[in-house]
Amino acid sequence: MKKNDVMLEIFNHGIRKIDTPLGILYAISSEKGIIEITSKKQIENDSIGKLHLNKTEKWFDSYFKSKEIERPCLDYQDMTGFRKKVLNELTKEITFGKIISYGELANLLEKSRAVRAIGSALAKNPWPIIVPCHRVVNSDMKIGNYSGISGNIGKKFLLTHEGLNISENRILIDTP
Repeated sequence: MKKNDVMLEIFNHGIRKIDTPLGILYAISSEKGIIEITSKKQIENDSIGKLHLNKTEKWFDSYFKSKEIERPCLDYQDMTGFRKKVLNELTKEITFGKIISYGELANLLEKSRAVRAIGSALAKNPWPIIVPCHRVVNSDMKIGNYSGISGNIGKKFLLTHEGLNISENRILIDTP
């Protein structure tokens, strides 16, 4: 990307720096909603999508206080229908402190043979934490891989923050 392309990109999106317990994150917004959450350094610019950026910053503040409020509006530009369906179903069904396996998510979507495709859709999630792909684990309760913020260390941190007990990369289920 050339310097002029970078400058044009800066003015086509709003960008907000958000300080979190996982480090500095950047929310990138269009007029329609949040395009991406990233840890890659960005130049702040509140000129586009300021309402979405404000709501995103409030959402992260609330999440890290262990309360989830209504999620910010997300901009699904250029996303396939399948990926959108996977991410929406996960967001709708799996709330704070809950987990689901890839296979269970496939069954929820009535796509029991699409486990790998679902894993691929989750790996390309542009909104880590907001769309909680960190809550998807292997059927044997191993936490699995995480392509979101801070990789598997980030996934462990988020799951522990949500009250789950993890030992040796496996979720421990408390039994009475």
